Amino acid sequence: MSNYKIYIAFVCFLTLSVHGQMTSADFLKADGTVLRNNNGLGDTITLRGTNLGAWLSMEYWMGPVGKGSLNRSTWQASASSSYPGTDLQNVFDRDLNSRWSSGLAQIPDGSQYFMVDMQENVLFNRVSFEAGSHTGDYPRGYKIEVSEDANNWEEVMSGTGSTENIFVQLPNIYFKRYIKITQTGTANSNFWSIAEFNLYMEDDFTVRNSLIDRFGEDGADVVLDSFQKAWITTNDLDNIKAMGMNMVRVPFYWMEIMYNDGTIKPQGFDQLDWVIAECNSRNMYVILDLHGAPGGMNGFITSGQAFFNELWTNSTYQQMTIDIWKALAHRYKDNPTVAAYDLLNEPLSSDQTNYPIHGFYNTLYKEVRSIDPDHIISIGAFPGFNFVVPPAHYGWTNVLYQVHHYNEDKTNWASQNGFIDAILLDVANHMYNWNVPVLAGEFNFWDFPDLWERYLSGLNKLNVSWSNWAYKVKRIDNPVENWGYYDGFDGPIPDIHYDSPEVISEKWSQYITPNFRINQGHIDNVKQFTTTQVTLPPFGETIWIKGNNLKYLTILDDNETLSCDKIKVDNQVKFEVVYAGNGEIALLGANNMYVSAGNGVNNMLCNALNIGDTETFKFIQIEDGRIALRSKQGYYVSSEDGQKPVIANRQSVDGWEVFSWGTNFSNGKPKNVTAKIYPNPAKGEVIIKSDLKNYNLKVFNMFSQLVKETNGVEGEMNFSTSDLRPGLYVFFINDEKTDPLVRKIIIH
Repeated sequence: MSNYKIYIAFVCFLTLSVHGQMTSADFLKADGTVLRNNNGLGDTITLRGTNLGAWLSMEYWMGPVGKGSLNRSTWQASASSSYPGTDLQNVFDRDLNSRWSSGLAQIPDGSQYFMVDMQENVLFNRVSFEAGSHTGDYPRGYKIEVSEDANNWEEVMSGTGSTENIFVQLPNIYFKRYIKITQTGTANSNFWSIAEFNLYMEDDFTVRNSLIDRFGEDGADVVLDSFQKAWITTNDLDNIKAMGMNMVRVPFYWMEIMYNDGTIKPQGFDQLDWVIAECNSRNMYVILDLHGAPGGMNGFITSGQAFFNELWTNSTYQQMTIDIWKALAHRYKDNPTVAAYDLLNEPLSSDQTNYPIHGFYNTLYKEVRSIDPDHIISIGAFPGFNFVVPPAHYGWTNVLYQVHHYNEDKTNWASQNGFIDAILLDVANHMYNWNVPVLAGEFNFWDFPDLWERYLSGLNKLNVSWSNWAYKVKRIDNPVENWGYYDGFDGPIPDIHYDSPEVISEKWSQYITPNFRINQGHIDNVKQFTTTQVTLPPFGETIWIKGNNLKYLTILDDNETLSCDKIKVDNQVKFEVVYAGNGEIALLGANNMYVSAGNGVNNMLCNALNIGDTETFKFIQIEDGRIALRSKQGYYVSSEDGQKPVIANRQSVDGWEVFSWGTNFSNGKPKNVTAKIYPNPAKGEVIIKSDLKNYNLKVFNMFSQLVKETNGVEGEMNFSTSDLRPGLYVFFINDEKTDPLVRKIIIH
């Protein structure tokens, strides 16, 4: 049996284990650019899954968490006037019957105001002033201003009152000490009264602390349990498994694990223990993702604490984060179901020069490694790889690098498609230059199913693991954004400031997935790529290779130099892919000699009698039909655009370093076929004119999948494209007597 056949038999093309529960044989470790089970010595495992967003890290836009009201215990109110028998501080007593009142008829001259000093700057994006049971005493008009010093005011909102209980969503997030409401309407027979005044913020930090203010830290967890038991259940894990996925990324907020004083909660691991056990029974891996760290780690509301980004400069917050990961490492260090520790989600240092994210990553890495030497550690390359360093910089081992891919130009197909071009090359470059696996931990390609397909197919070709954001979301966007496989349930959202624990739990209990819309088209689209086999080079096959000038790589007759300058197929453009060990290849030319990368200075030749280091290459499949070749010396082969002989001297993959390849060789001679397909781009239909008496028309998508087929005759034919998704297609016309006619058509 040949070497390459032995290799193929050994790797078995496995992406999923076949037994029921995970054992030590399933323990994953990094091995070069891939993950392998059996502690890094077994089969290649590509993780393909989804994020359990809004479950243990409660992003406000995804789930029905409610608005977090700020703690008012130290606030002081003042006003332009007060009616005898009412008290300004009544507005903070959580009682809609007690009140402050102006004691004056409402007039629009700007003289009547109510002001609150929060004693320090606080973060808020919503304000309420409720008259409660005091019928008719709402302001007929209002102006809201904010300030840091009570002297310089910024107007943020104005409006007309029409109900006793006024809630105003502000246009931005504000970090201010003072807020002032000025009455601007007319009501001759009504005072202006406020029974309750509140400020709100809808990030995870404020929501949890709002519950803590009412129920205490342990009581807040009990209430939150009712939400968490509804949002993700065993049925949801069954759904994910049924999609062919073998992993879930579990985002959790730091307050899930830890009390505000920095001690670990005894019940803090309940949900993580549950999901790990349930995934174990389904033969699925779990990535533990610290989605929001103490003090804030990027200032984004989606990471749990808006505005604040103090992790990088505050030693208390750093120690709390270290303690969380030490506790997790102690608890799960021997658990094979846990695929990786995702130390920080989307870290963005407040001072990358003095406090680089890779510096704190190294601190966490060392703390975890002192307890758990075996689990994979995920390093977040956010916003890109230039914010981190290769593993050799600190001597890291058994790490993967995680990328998140979002292009906010959401309705622009060309922009998204170009984005995919760039990120696939970026991922390939860093995987092979740094010799690390990569996880695409979050991404979205909006309402472009063909681009979801291209992206996922490209990741699979590179053996990159992936998990989309996210499994489930309460809203449906218009235009469609495809955030969740389940979406569109508009159930009741609890008022966590007033509702009883029983009412809060009852409202949250309705958010089980069967009450959501099934985004079936999105599920079907992604499901195509969950069980794709591990990608291997085409060992034993004879292939052609083309440069980006669309000319074949060929062996020149006179001196065996390689160049991309031939437009016709002959023996000089044929190369056999030979297994060279460790998953690498050698290229055997028709002259029975091997292609040599040389020394990175001279032109490449096909003149080697045996396979040595200079004849060994990485065959990097960037996506279907596109490759890069990386020499053993760490340089990429460049086609030089066909203007010069081929050379291996590039440190990264770009245009000239990307080649197309294939195994189909045509021996027939093309006939001059007159055929037109127009318009291009097309919408609804194309017109085909041909001089072929009879022909077959096949239409392929960009993944070489046949999507439509028909027969035609000489003359003109209208061909409907209304059933094709927007994207790039290849029209293939053949009459079995000639080489096919191929045209690329864009369908709108």
